[in-house]
Formats: sequence, C-alpha cells, structure tokens
Amino acid sequence: MNVCVFPTPEDTARAAAKAFARAAGVAVAARGAFHVALSGGSTPRMMYRELRTLPDVPWEGVHIYFSDERSVGPDSPESNYRLAHDELLAHVPVPERQIHRMEGERRPLEDAARDYAALLPERLDVVLLGMGDDGHTASLFPGTAALTAGGRVAANWVPKLGTGRLTFTFDEINAARERWLLVTGAGKADVLREVAAGEGDYPVARIRDPLWYLDEAAAGKLGR
Repeated sequence: MNVCVFPTPEDTARAAAKAFARAAGVAVAARGAFHVALSGGSTPRMMYRELRTLPDVPWEGVHIYFSDERSVGPDSPESNYRLAHDELLAHVPVPERQIHRMEGERRPLEDAARDYAALLPERLDVVLLGMGDDGHTASLFPGTAALTAGGRVAANWVPKLGTGRLTFTFDEINAARERWLLVTGAGKADVLREVAAGEGDYPVARIRDPLWYLDEAAAGKLGR
C-alpha cells in the first residue's frame, strides 16, 4: 500500500489539500486543465475548508466532477455537490461552466448516469474517494450490481439503504491518472488491516494503486 499517515484528521485533510494544489498546478502547466472528481464525507469537508485558504491554486483551469451522488437534488443537505459547493466551490473562482454535478434528482437514475458519462473528459487527473466501515468506496457497496458494471457511470440500487445512487464504475476510477483515498478514524482500522493483508472482499480493494491519506487512528492496525 502507498500510505501517507498523519497525526489527526485535520492534518490528513491539510496534507491532501496541499497535494490537490500541487497536482492542479502541474496539470494546468502541462495540459492546460486539471480534471478532478470530488467526494463527500467528513474528511473531504475538512480538506475543502483547507483548500479554499491556499494561495496560488490555478482555479481558472480546474474542472470539477463528482465520483458519486445520492438520489437527491443539489439543495439537499445529503448532496455531495452541496457539501462541495458550501465548503469550497462558493469560495473559490472556479468558472461555473467547469463545475459538473451529478443530477441525483433525475428519474430514472440510469438516464442521469448515461448523460454524466457523456460529459466526462477523456481521462480524469485525480479521483478523490473515501471508504465506509463496510469497505465501500464511491457508491460501490458490497453486494450491489454496480460492482460488475461496465462503462463509466452507473445507477446503483443499494438495498441496505433502500435507495439508488449514482457512482463511477471501477473502470472509470481506475482509468484516472491518480486515485486518492482519504480515510480517518479508528472505525476504519479493521477494514484497512484486512485490505492491506488481501483479506475479505471489500469494494475498496479493487481500486488500482491508490494513494492512501490516513490519520493515525485509521492506520493503527497496519503494523507499520
């Protein structure tokens, strides 16, 4: 595992924000644009707050996408887009035309998945991801149909939640130039230990060559 460990969740978020700024600068200088997919969750929330304070991020060249979304509208407190908007996008000068949200409120979700796949760039630079206590990442939950979905974006019914989600497929995530997993908290330590040991059947284990940003609590059982 390619692991970076920091003392606290706040330190983890700060490091990821600085890495985002560096990656954006490199991509914009090399290719004229930085195509990044954001995620929801408590650690990304802290990262977004850190990121909006950093100088010299080339926001005019940043293109924003989302790795998954709940089946809600953009004003819902459950929306990943709303989280990113409130904590980051409303505070930085990313051109509005370069912010591409998933339309979680559309029905059927399959239509929203198809249309989102059509607007994605040829290749994303970075996909930001988290990990649930059950080892899911994006909205690729254990035992769900999207685990074997082809294409770039899938509509995924999640029985244990009783709802559908929009999510990148593994093909789309693994095609990106880089995949970053931001994971904090002692509640993730057991799953991380099993993933590192090649045990269990966790969706997150299917992410190819990720860079893990962990706090000490999450990394506590890795046996470093």
